[in-house]
Amino acid sequence: MKAEDIILGLFYADEDNLVFDLIKFSEKFNDMKINDIKMLSYRFLGPVFLTAAADIGHNWVIESIEASLSLHDANVEDLDVLQSFFTLNSSIETEDGTTNLFALISTPYTEDTKLISDEISKYIHPSIIQGKIVNENLLGDRFDFTRFIDSELERGINLIEYSLGASRKAHWEEEQRYYYCVGLIERKTGENLRISNLYTFNKDDPLRKSFLDYIPSYYVMAILPDYYEHLISETLEIYNKKGIHPNIKRIKLNFGDKNVVYLEEYIIENEVTKSYGVILIQQNEETNENKNLSFYKKNLRLLLDGNRNLKDVLKLINPHLKFERWGCNFK
Repeated sequence: MKAEDIILGLFYADEDNLVFDLIKFSEKFNDMKINDIKMLSYRFLGPVFLTAAADIGHNWVIESIEASLSLHDANVEDLDVLQSFFTLNSSIETEDGTTNLFALISTPYTEDTKLISDEISKYIHPSIIQGKIVNENLLGDRFDFTRFIDSELERGINLIEYSLGASRKAHWEEEQRYYYCVGLIERKTGENLRISNLYTFNKDDPLRKSFLDYIPSYYVMAILPDYYEHLISETLEIYNKKGIHPNIKRIKLNFGDKNVVYLEEYIIENEVTKSYGVILIQQNEETNENKNLSFYKKNLRLLLDGNRNLKDVLKLINPHLKFERWGCNFK
């Protein structure tokens, strides 16, 4: 694939939160455009660590974001066609602190995200950490870390690029994991329109307080889809990708052994995008009414297609959720 056909970046944040990046872009871009592209690492990495938004000591990390891309304007000439847009984040904790390796990828193909995620988390990232340790022991003060990390990012991005375009495989183990729904988000977006509402437990319900320990906060979960959808749209614009509109498909977060999945489906009517998403926590000893991802996808689609109403869907996915609308600033 040519550089102008893809969006590909690899960002590394070390123990001191210093960011190093390597981003591919077309040689045709002017200096202003290139500067905008080089700022993407800071913009995407900015909200990856959610400590400030959650309780102190709860270092929630965004593991991955996946968006579906649709043609937004059929009248645009020379339409750019991209099939996939996703980010992958590998976090590794050592005695020196936590390092993160973050990939930003968009291509004309439906990529096998698990294949690339495994390369990042099981090979590229551990290789960087091990290489740093070896070189520090061998070279001491003579070790040039900047030169080393630049070389490692070049090697890593070449490996990822080599893997692009492979046929996507069905990874059934992911689909068959069981989750418990702690909230549903309703969103409407369009020109000069941005509405986000949350449906969850009653404010005085003990379940609400109990399950807050398993997510960063309802406020964070409510703003993340809109934030990343807007950021992805701006990224496509920076790369001059015309007539393509992103819609958040899935966001995965983790904190230690706690895992959260935000799963969303959408429909476009009269140039307004309407979407519903569910906030899901991994099955544990406190949850019941657990369902797999396919169950939630199916009911979100039935809701959007008008075959089920919202009140009935809330009862199906979790009978404890209330048919009461809260704004996205709900805590």
